[in-house]
Amino acid sequence: MSDEEQLFELLANKYSRPILSLTSKKECSASQLSQELDIPLATVYRKLKQLETAGFIHHVKTIINLQGNEEKFYRCAFHEAAIRINNGVLSVDIKKEDNSDRIIRL
Repeated sequence: MSDEEQLFELLANKYSRPILSLTSKKECSASQLSQELDIPLATVYRKLKQLETAGFIHHVKTIINLQGNEEKFYRCAFHEAAIRINNGVLSVDIKKEDNSDRIIRL
């Protein structure tokens, strides 16, 4: 499946859109996404896996909480997606974030 097909399929899903929207604004954990978006936690984990596999979201950090559990944080991997129709052909131009020069927090 192409990036375009994956993006259309994921954007058609009622849970993927708000997850992408919120993670485009800030880094979020699965539990934060579940609470803030009122989406079942199991659904959030499933959508995060699909979005990460497609390259539309990426894992940015892991924090170990006071109970010793790992909490992964995610961020949307693109900052713009433009949908075009030209001569009957539907296409998407995805501008992914360039994080190669970002400082990683420990």
